[in-house]
Amino acid sequence: MHIAIAFLGDTVGSVGRSAATAAARRLREQGVRLVIANGENARNGSGLSPDNLRELLRGGIDAVTLGDHWVKDRQIVPFIEDPTQPVLRPANLSPHAPGKRIVRIGLEGAPTLYVLTVLGRLFMPLPADSPFAAIDREISAIPERDAIVIVEVHAEATSEKQAVAWHCLRNWCRDDAPRVVAVLGTHTHVATADARLLDHVLAAQTDVGMCGPQRSVIGRDVSATLDAMVRQMPAPLEVASEDPRAQGAIVRIDTLMRRAAAIEPVDLSV
Repeated sequence: MHIAIAFLGDTVGSVGRSAATAAARRLREQGVRLVIANGENARNGSGLSPDNLRELLRGGIDAVTLGDHWVKDRQIVPFIEDPTQPVLRPANLSPHAPGKRIVRIGLEGAPTLYVLTVLGRLFMPLPADSPFAAIDREISAIPERDAIVIVEVHAEATSEKQAVAWHCLRNWCRDDAPRVVAVLGTHTHVATADARLLDHVLAAQTDVGMCGPQRSVIGRDVSATLDAMVRQMPAPLEVASEDPRAQGAIVRIDTLMRRAAAIEPVDLSV
């Protein structure tokens, strides 16, 4: 049996929220069983508010991940701490940071799915512990040996994202432990053209892109960005609005063998 799970890239502002929820509806019509989205830019381009979370969940998103802007809106913290809310913060923050590091999702007729996200450390503003050690710690603590895991790497450096994928292939694609079926990158808002299966078992893509306005500079207003970069006239970088698209990846999972069978990039005009 195969199931399809979609992972959508960074959701940028109200345009991105609308794009993500519209995409979730269309993807379900195409047979996608579960939709996960990164929501760390959902609140006017930075952070996630409780209302943003509710909008995404009502719109068909099953789980929401966060990144380096995870606590820009501190009102989201109780939701990250609430075990019933499918929203999580990066697993490799300080052990004193509040909130869930992993989310469990039950799937009828399929292995239990866990979702976790880690921050990169290269060129990233927020201090973080080793993403490799955090992945090993979290997966080792999963009680179901037959579970499957999707890992998000919220990072700047392509090398670091690819290294995490190879680390998961080497250490967490075994029959006697929870198996990682996908390692998907986020943060840059630019989709990469390297979606692939590593050793025919693990789906990987260095960055799945963003949900938001494509006529933009990674989601921000073009004129304001050019003023800041060309004329050195910094101004508030408002979220752009034109050409809303939803980008991400669909991972098709062989639930009997607990491995990825295919990965397909998503790029929907919505």
